[in-house]
Amino acid sequence: MQKESLELHMMWHLDALLHIFPITIVTTLDNEGRVNAAPYALVLPFCSSPSNPQILLISCNLWHTAENIEATGEFVLNYPRADQLQDILQTSLFYPAGTNELEYTGYTTMAARFVKPPRIVECYQHIECRVHGIIRPSDMQINVIADVLDISADAGLYERTRLERARMVNAPLYLGVDEGQGHIFGTIGKLLASSVENQLELDKKVA
Repeated sequence: MQKESLELHMMWHLDALLHIFPITIVTTLDNEGRVNAAPYALVLPFCSSPSNPQILLISCNLWHTAENIEATGEFVLNYPRADQLQDILQTSLFYPAGTNELEYTGYTTMAARFVKPPRIVECYQHIECRVHGIIRPSDMQINVIADVLDISADAGLYERTRLERARMVNAPLYLGVDEGQGHIFGTIGKLLASSVENQLELDKKVA
C-alpha cells in the first residue's frame, strides 16, 4: 500500500497522529489557593518502577495549569467518565486567571490525601502528584515529571477484574480535532467488550 508523509504544524499530535489519548482533568491551586481545573490528554506513566512511580504531563507553559504547577509543585489527575463529556468540555474553556472552572460544572471536590489541590468526587480515579523535575523542549512547552504520591479510586473498584473495571468506568478517549477544530471523542466500553467476546468465541471453536 502506498504511503504519504504529512507536514507538521502547531499541536501536530492532535492532527497528524491518528492516536488515542486518555482524558484527565488536572486540578491545581494558584499561589492564592484558588482552584483551577483543565482537561489534559498528554499524560502517561514515566517510570513504571513501584519504588519510584512517576507520571509525565505535557503542557503549554502559557496555560494556567502549567503556571500553577510551576508555582506550587503539586497537581491531581482526575479521570472522568464518558457520560461527563459536557463537564469535561466546560473545563476546557478559557477563563480569567483565578477562576474555578469546576463551579461551571456538576463536579464537586474532596480533599486529596497528600497534596493541596482537590480531587473531583465524580471522577472514578485520581493520581496525586508532586513535581520531580521539569523539561523544556521548546519555548512554549513544559514536560512535567512528577512523583506519584497516591492513586485512589471509587470504593470497590479495585476488587473487580480489570475487564470489569474497564466496563464500569466507561472511560472517554480523545481522538484529536477535526478540520473545524472541533474535538473528537470516543469510548472503549463496547469495543473492549466486543473484542473479548469475539476472542472467547474463537477460543471455543479452536478447543
